[in-house]
Amino acid sequence: MERWMDVQKLGQVLRWMGSLLLLGASASFMLEGWNAFDSQLRYWCFLAYVLGLAGLGILLGWRIREDKGARTLLGLAVAGTAAQFSQVGAMIHSLLSIDNGTLPNALLYEAGSWAVVAADATALLLLVPVAYMGFAALHRPEARRLSVAFLLACGSLLIPVRHGLLLTGLLLGVIALALWFDGRFVAGTPNGSTGEGIASRLLLFLPIGILIARTAFYPQSTFFLGVTALLVGLCVFEMASKLVKEDAVGARIQTITILPIMVGWCVLTFDYLPTIVLSRSPVLTWLPLSGLALALSTRARTGATHYRKTAAVLAAVAWMGELMAQATPMMSFLCLAFSIGMVLAGFYYQERLFVATGIAGAVFALGYHVRFALQMYDYSPWGILAVIGIGVLLTASYLEKRATWMCGRLVILREEMKGWH
Repeated sequence: MERWMDVQKLGQVLRWMGSLLLLGASASFMLEGWNAFDSQLRYWCFLAYVLGLAGLGILLGWRIREDKGARTLLGLAVAGTAAQFSQVGAMIHSLLSIDNGTLPNALLYEAGSWAVVAADATALLLLVPVAYMGFAALHRPEARRLSVAFLLACGSLLIPVRHGLLLTGLLLGVIALALWFDGRFVAGTPNGSTGEGIASRLLLFLPIGILIARTAFYPQSTFFLGVTALLVGLCVFEMASKLVKEDAVGARIQTITILPIMVGWCVLTFDYLPTIVLSRSPVLTWLPLSGLALALSTRARTGATHYRKTAAVLAAVAWMGELMAQATPMMSFLCLAFSIGMVLAGFYYQERLFVATGIAGAVFALGYHVRFALQMYDYSPWGILAVIGIGVLLTASYLEKRATWMCGRLVILREEMKGWH
């Protein structure tokens, strides 16, 4: 029995080695020793290679009855299908633009006419049954849907877009399709958590990887990088956590996506908006990030409190920094109003940090109000004194009338706040 187990493990190791060798062969097929051949020869040879992998997988499963090897070969054929779509997409791009970026010659595919491209695109129909059989071998219950979603994602590789917000929209569309489909039909199913199920789910995201890798060979603007990183991060934050049932795993996925969100925000902010470093407009710099953190708290699987606390601190930094940079009565009034709103939000969410930060901001704003009042004393001393006197008298009257009620409410509030976050 022990020897049989050793042989079985050896078979698994050899299967992994064979898969890696085939992937290496595929890469060499496209990158090494083929520069002397034209695009059409490379395209048709690689198509024959992919069809050969699929045929060998079918033969292995049908005649030899070795299911694992058959699934491996068919899965590799599905991966080759995405590369085949990318090659046709490169030919379409060559007819519409001469900009090839920094693509190496081995990855350049050109076509002499639209008739040639049409013939190459028609040949892609041969890969439709390959995609279906590959997903049927990996995840039979959802094979039809998986193959349709995969081919739709591969279709994005045919679109000749290499720059700008159109490329951003294309990336977001394919990511949203893959995440939605995975969360709707595959995630959480018994087959989706097996090794073959995970492989089928990863294959669905392969066209996205090719799109991103292809983008790296073309010069992109800073604006594109910032917007793309921000939107892709937000899209994954919203949808990727739905791919798993465990809250802890979903929370980790969301935490990881904070990195591209922050990178995108920093790129956009420090390149296109005034920054606090330049002492110009901290509100424009930090307040949007505060709102973003607050919005993320409503969609977080766990740890929403941490997002809200971050939002509170950033909002306080934004308004206090703005008041120090541009000390005007209107700005101090806005800071006071926003701080009062933070106190109310703290009561709504039952979070002490919101209340404390709001009170600190209110005190800070009132301090500037007193400063402005003192500055205005020279212009109208009697008016300032009258306003202050009336305010003090009204406050004293209210306190005397409501002293017992206010003390009772403060005691109750203090006890309630002990249970707050």
